[in-house]
Amino acid sequence: MNSFEKAQTENLYQTVYQLEGMRHPIESPEALEKAADTIAARMREYGLEVREQIFYVEGSERPFRNIEGRIGPVSEKPAAVLTAHYDSVTSPGANDNAAGVAVILEVGRILAQMDNPPPVYIVAVSLEESSNPIFYTMIKDSARRHGVLDRQDRYTSWACAKAGQKIQSRSIEILDSGKTQAEGYRQALSELGDSVPANLRAHIEEIAPLFESITVESAIGSRSRIGSHRWVQEALQTGKKIAFNINVDEPGIFRYEPKTQGLLGGLGFESFSKGYRLDPQQEIGNFSMLVTHQPSQTLGMVFTEHCEVDDINLPYGWLHAPLTFEQVVAYQPMGLNSDHAPFWQAGIPALFIFDSSTARSHYVHTPADTIDKIDFDRLAEITQALAATVADERVYQSR
Repeated sequence: MNSFEKAQTENLYQTVYQLEGMRHPIESPEALEKAADTIAARMREYGLEVREQIFYVEGSERPFRNIEGRIGPVSEKPAAVLTAHYDSVTSPGANDNAAGVAVILEVGRILAQMDNPPPVYIVAVSLEESSNPIFYTMIKDSARRHGVLDRQDRYTSWACAKAGQKIQSRSIEILDSGKTQAEGYRQALSELGDSVPANLRAHIEEIAPLFESITVESAIGSRSRIGSHRWVQEALQTGKKIAFNINVDEPGIFRYEPKTQGLLGGLGFESFSKGYRLDPQQEIGNFSMLVTHQPSQTLGMVFTEHCEVDDINLPYGWLHAPLTFEQVVAYQPMGLNSDHAPFWQAGIPALFIFDSSTARSHYVHTPADTIDKIDFDRLAEITQALAATVADERVYQSR
């Protein structure tokens, strides 16, 4: 096993500290740009070769940036790609996902100090959230014009709030069943009938045509996960050699009290293929959740081995779906809800690391997503296991 410098919790903390704050392409574009600059400077400080990938979204004139750091012989051998998104919704975005960025940057620092580091791309990507500027602006304008939201983005009535939440939830269920999101909106309106206020109905009917072509698969790179999709597409077009991806998103919320771990999409402890230091009887949310699909199984096996070594000892629950990408789209679409999805879509093995999101945390996408909620000791363990995995020759041989 390789010997590494230990992950530094202070480095992890300082990265989140510097990035915390709304980083939204419409509501706070200057902060999004500042975050990209901060990440690039951090990469250079850690000895990485930095490149910025500039991309545009159709209908918007504003450029967006993925920040790519390179380590080792990436032009000679198939490389690992570590991803984390740095944009946020309209929240401070400490755990979602400044914490993920902190992890991959610290892995980069550790690997860059090796005498013969493996080939690795460290990529902080933009526009992971469902905030395509065109969709976001048109939806927000429509909601305000119809009096559904006020200028502070509050629902104008309890009836709108109650029905709006039901429509959104039901439309996603219908989307996940294989229909378009437009069909989801229209079916939800039909099912809810007269309980939908007239102004909210007019708003949903107006925005539904935006989603005529949005399916579970087509949403990747158009509705959300845009920066990672653009990075993968460019990598394929330019002949980059990619061995695998590890994506880190919402990694930092850990709980140690009973009844702190709920179900994620109906899945509980019994759904894990493998677990370590779990307490399913008391339902304690003290572990990292790992997600792989059929082509990514070796990657998951190697990462879990490193989690269990004495100087890491990271609790985890590994959710392995023995499915192809097409089968995930059809049967487990929730498994595509982060930046590993474009890699799976391109046939590239990928591991997704997170803390189970809303199954454990009430802070997701709220003003309470702040630095004080994050367990930085656990983030250091994730970082250590991730560095060891990327340096393990077995994960490159699996391709």
